[in-house]
Formats: sequence, structure tokens, C-alpha cells
Amino acid sequence: MEFFTKGKLEVEQGWKSLFDRDTRDTRDTKDSNTPIKSLPNLSNGEMVKGEVKIKEGITTPPKPYTEGQLINLMKTAGRFVDDEEDSEILKEIEGIGTEATRAGIIENIKENGYIEIKRNVVSLTKKGEILCEVIEGNLLSSPSMTAKWESYLKKIGEGKGTQEHFIKNIEKFLRATIEKAPKAFSESNVEKAIQEQKELSYIANCPSCQDGKIVDRKTFYGCSNYKNGCKMTLPKKWFGKSLTKTMIKKLCEKGRTNKLKFTNKSGKKFYAYLILDNEENKIMFEFPKAT
Repeated sequence: MEFFTKGKLEVEQGWKSLFDRDTRDTRDTKDSNTPIKSLPNLSNGEMVKGEVKIKEGITTPPKPYTEGQLINLMKTAGRFVDDEEDSEILKEIEGIGTEATRAGIIENIKENGYIEIKRNVVSLTKKGEILCEVIEGNLLSSPSMTAKWESYLKKIGEGKGTQEHFIKNIEKFLRATIEKAPKAFSESNVEKAIQEQKELSYIANCPSCQDGKIVDRKTFYGCSNYKNGCKMTLPKKWFGKSLTKTMIKKLCEKGRTNKLKFTNKSGKKFYAYLILDNEENKIMFEFPKAT
């Protein structure tokens, strides 16, 4: 069994030679309270004595990534690839995406509900977990895909490959991935997870048809029973005010929101409740009674 120790050995004093050794700062720069451990002079094959102790502890989960760290992971994706050639290609092109596109890629997967970013901390949603499970083991889930595409693009630039062949192979890859996806669904608990995700994404029961659920349609809120004729929709912004899911939930379940602050066209602020007209399913103002 091999053991190792860490320490620092000053090879050249540099500017430190201007000061007496006693007045130099001998603390670790990472921890100002920790003295630097000096390495003794050792020779190869020399026998040393050591004291071995067992330290009990509890492992802790890794800290979640911030959005900035996620961008850096994309840039250094080559470190996570076993194939040396693919790893070198990813280092050369600086990983996945470019300086101009990486933030946009993260924003795209966030808008599609695969990740959540709260207080700059990135977390995977249930929808994201489903996607990871479906594409697990597929080239689509590996940075190597980017490396292989870049490798062939380089061949095209050198006149050793063609654009037609490149696009044809991508088409084959996409078809094969799409064909395998349903099998991945049936061979796991993904279908159950999808249903759970749908239930979690429901905002409230539809106040119009009573059968459907009000869900987020990206640009508006609408009933999940629209295929059966329910036309219940609610806007995401009303009178300049962004309507949150909490507000929509209260509108659908209680018929009104809490008192909200609005600003009219002339810039004057006023307070009002939003209520739902049950006959026409439209939002209306209800002003507080004067006291």
C-alpha cells in the first residue's frame, strides 16, 4: 500500500531573499491560519517512519453548480471524455458551444423546464431527470458527439470529407435516437415519472369545464382539455402586470387574487383585486372599498 504526504519546498527565494526568514509569511495562502508544511530533504528509496491514523467522518454531497460553473463545465468538457483523441479535440475547440452560445444553451434548457436556476444555483428538474434517463448511454449524452462532429468538420475543411456525408450521418444518428427513445421509455419507469411531472405542473382545476387542468402554455395559461373543446385561457400579463402561477391558482380556485399594485398609462399607481368572471371566464378588476 502506498501513502503520500504533501508539502512545499522553496526552490528559489526570489524577492523573499530581501527579508529575514523570521519575518517572512510562512502561512498557507489558501488558509491564512494554516502554517506551510516544509518538506524534508529526501532521497529515492529512503526508508521513513510514519504514523497512520483512521479518521472517521461522514461524506457530504457535492455542492450544486452555479450558472457560471456550468458554463465553465461546458468549456472544459474534454476532461470528462475517456477517448484521448476526442478529449484533445474538445480542448482545442474549448468544449461544448462557444463563448457567444453557451449562455444561450443554458437559457434554452431552462426555458424548456429541464433545469431550474434559483439564486444562481442550478438544479435538475424532474423533467430533466427523465431526459437524462432516456438518453443515458447514448452518444447524445456525451461530449464525444461534439468532438466527433468537429473532427469531421475539420476533414471537410481539409477537403477530405463532404458536407453531404456529414449531414447524412447526422440524419441517421437522429433517426436511430428517435427510434430507441420509445424503447427507453417502456424499459424504465419514465412513463410514470412523466405522469407525475404532468401532475406537478398543473396549476389548478379548470373553472370552466371542471374536467381539465390549467397548465402553463409558455405564452399563456390554458386548459389541458382543449382537445375536447374547452377554450379556457388566461393571459400571462394583464394591464402590464405579470400574472404568476400563484395568482392564476387563486383566480381559478377562489375567484380572486390578493390585492395587487398596478400602474396606469399616466404612471399613476393604484391597488385592485383581480377577479374571474365565471360566465365569460375573463379577468376583471375589483377595487377595494373606500374606508
